[in-house]
Amino acid sequence: MKNPRGPEILVFGCAPEDRRLLRTASASSGSVVRTVASRVEIAKELVSRRPAAVFLGVNRDTLAHLEVIPLIRAVSPRVRVIVVAEDDSLDVERRAREKSVFYYLVHPLQEAETEAVLRDVLREQPR
Repeated sequence: MKNPRGPEILVFGCAPEDRRLLRTASASSGSVVRTVASRVEIAKELVSRRPAAVFLGVNRDTLAHLEVIPLIRAVSPRVRVIVVAEDDSLDVERRAREKSVFYYLVHPLQEAETEAVLRDVLREQPR
């Protein structure tokens, strides 16, 4: 079911300041940012709401969040996955890119770059 207010963006594992920035960046695109708290909730949202993208926060302590990407691909192969990395780590970036993410953001997030990523997500969203 599509959201009548605009495309939905799911956020999992991102810091509060990242979520605030995503909400600000999404305002101009008309998309709606929804925070999810678990892998199960991601799967439910993918099936019931068909979001345009999932922003997935990772750091050295939460590398296991990358393991949700195969679940996302299995449930909704066309959804865009954007990794938000707290650390500029080549190992984390390599692991994320091996899972064919749409984009890889690194802290500190920049509003202009985040808005550009959202525009690209929505432009390439299947109709």
